Amino acid sequence: MNIGFDAKRLYANPTGLGTYSRTLFNRLVEFYPDENYKLFVHKKYFDTTPFKYAYFTKNTVVSEHYSDKIWRQKAIVEDVSSNNIQIFHGLSNELPSLKKEVKKVVTIHDVIFKKLPKTFSIFDRNIYKYKTQKALENADAVIAVSQQTKEDILELFKVEESKIHLIYPTWNKEYEHDCSYALKEEFIVKYDLPRDFVLYVGSISKRKNFITLLKAMALPENQDKNLVVVSNGGDEYQEAQSFIFEKKMENRIFFLNNIMWYELPIIYHISQGLIYPSLYEGFGLPILEALVCGKSVITSNISSMPEVGGDACIFIDPKNVEELSNAINFIYYNLELADEIRYKAAAQVQKFQPEKITEQIYQLYQTLL
Repeated sequence: MNIGFDAKRLYANPTGLGTYSRTLFNRLVEFYPDENYKLFVHKKYFDTTPFKYAYFTKNTVVSEHYSDKIWRQKAIVEDVSSNNIQIFHGLSNELPSLKKEVKKVVTIHDVIFKKLPKTFSIFDRNIYKYKTQKALENADAVIAVSQQTKEDILELFKVEESKIHLIYPTWNKEYEHDCSYALKEEFIVKYDLPRDFVLYVGSISKRKNFITLLKAMALPENQDKNLVVVSNGGDEYQEAQSFIFEKKMENRIFFLNNIMWYELPIIYHISQGLIYPSLYEGFGLPILEALVCGKSVITSNISSMPEVGGDACIFIDPKNVEELSNAINFIYYNLELADEIRYKAAAQVQKFQPEKITEQIYQLYQTLL
């Protein structure tokens, strides 16, 4: 099969959609190496990317088109046609206007712009709505990354249920390496981390509910606890900084910006566990990543989070500060919990096992042809 991918996110995004794109491509090459894969990207993203691995670049078609925006919707059609692509996979809610004979797959990660519209500008809301609706109409198959996302698509868009396929994301290879005591010590020194902390991974945004986590950390019972934040900022970053200074928490909240993607698993391993109190997620990849590392996870009892976490997480009302605080205390000091979590996590992550998930994607491609 000749299979093409929209590789903008693969090359341009260090987290989230980029992680999904790189993981999917990595696993396809690992488990089905005999197929012909092509990554299509504009030079704007290719020239500045840190992800120029040989197994990416040797399969990449780089466009020199004068506009990256026009390229992604129009000019990519010529690149796809000239490479005899049979199946084209849009990896992030978007598809170009390809010829009819090319079978088209699109992954829909979420419809946050519909579920939480106030977190987007009117312009962005309308753009995302248009692109998603167009992709759903043009796709021969739609991949929803969770049952929650599938239900949201059916509720909010006109699309045939028969062409929606629930296929979960999986984890990338860096989560399969051992993390030794020496390596943990090296990273504690490298990033000047405390020896015990709970971890937050994600943007500092209203949807991610980070301010509620800070309110829980500010309570008297948590004055002895540390929080490490892996984030590149967000729409509530300034508010979060103001809150931290107001509550005199500067010596307990540690921000890690722009760490390398392959270092994140080590940070998970060092932590006491992950706190992920989001208000809405299409999937919630940090939950899975933490469970793969055998760590405790506190997350929300709404949206897709229970679907990802199963019985391996502690679920809380994300708007209840006291409930979140109690859960933090529980994982911080309950040493017996660690073994129980590791056992439950090992069972839960089997739902997202890489070979199983990649086989589902590959079989979908085969079915379309």
